[in-house]
Amino acid sequence: MRNGVVDIPEFVDREREKEELKAVLSGRPNLVYFVYGPINSGKTTLLMKVFEELPEEYIVFYINFRWREVSNIGELLQVLFEVKYGEGKKAVREFIKEVLKTGGRALEKFKGIPISERLFDILFRSMRKEEDVFRYLEVVFEEIVKERLKPVFVLDEMQTIREVMNAAGRPVLNGLFNFLVGMTKEKHLCHCLCSTSDCLFIEDVYSNAHLEGRAEYILVDDLSKEKAFEAYEEFGFGDKELLWDYIGGKIGDMVRVFEDKKRGYGERGSVERMLNDQKVKLKSFLEAVEEGEKGNIAVIEEVEKAFIKMGKEEREIEAEKIPRKVRLFLIQANMLFYNPLEGTVRPQSRLLWRAIREVFG
Repeated sequence: MRNGVVDIPEFVDREREKEELKAVLSGRPNLVYFVYGPINSGKTTLLMKVFEELPEEYIVFYINFRWREVSNIGELLQVLFEVKYGEGKKAVREFIKEVLKTGGRALEKFKGIPISERLFDILFRSMRKEEDVFRYLEVVFEEIVKERLKPVFVLDEMQTIREVMNAAGRPVLNGLFNFLVGMTKEKHLCHCLCSTSDCLFIEDVYSNAHLEGRAEYILVDDLSKEKAFEAYEEFGFGDKELLWDYIGGKIGDMVRVFEDKKRGYGERGSVERMLNDQKVKLKSFLEAVEEGEKGNIAVIEEVEKAFIKMGKEEREIEAEKIPRKVRLFLIQANMLFYNPLEGTVRPQSRLLWRAIREVFG
């Protein structure tokens, strides 16, 4: 608390997920781990907290594709690497040894892969960019392990590069998945974590036969009622039952209420404003569907029936209860959260669920 104002919590307690990730990172790399969950459930914040608490021997390379335009290999290189200028004459292994000379503190967490200016220029000009990039990364991880350090390679919102093609016209993601499996399951060199809120992407990954037995999945969901009430305490909220009825365990919505209170709104006033905003957006979405601006679904009644069905349920329903065409459309529009491991769908937030009930009730 500063000047009588409660500070926003830096981290909402997720001990189970945090300890699960720490346990994964404590052993030998064996599997690729996909961290997934609904929008604004706190995935990135959780990862950052885990990385902050890791011992010094861990070297974390955190690559965030969110808000980065990556449409070709060249742009992918610029996101992946942190160019070290003035280090142009060193060979790969010599350069990495130089960077690692002072131990784990030499590489800051949450940075790109270090690369010399000359090597970066070579990669950028290469006709075999994808293969050369993966080979360079492998050498980096090998040298880190030789120094008795532990590399961790993290890709956040990696689904945004699914359209990037290599020189042969194949998706770069195919080669990337092969590389991640090689670093974990086969060579045990580096822990690899991939985070995403795109549940259709997770479905694609989950059904990928090549990854069967080579990947695991960690769900970072909205908080349960018990955990949500604990979080409300940390935010300094008073009317917990009211807040649960409106926003449930969505951390992003808790932050919105917190910010509204700083602006002079009460808790009820805040959640009612949020609900009204959600209803307006829902109606605008339905109008856009009807006008054909949001997809190719011919009959808006199909979408409305799906919402009516969702509004009658308290939580998830079996995905197959909503026609596949409609289901996929609503998932892509971020209206529904789909859990491919459970085969269930639900509105992306409790606030949206409440808006659906009031609009279609």
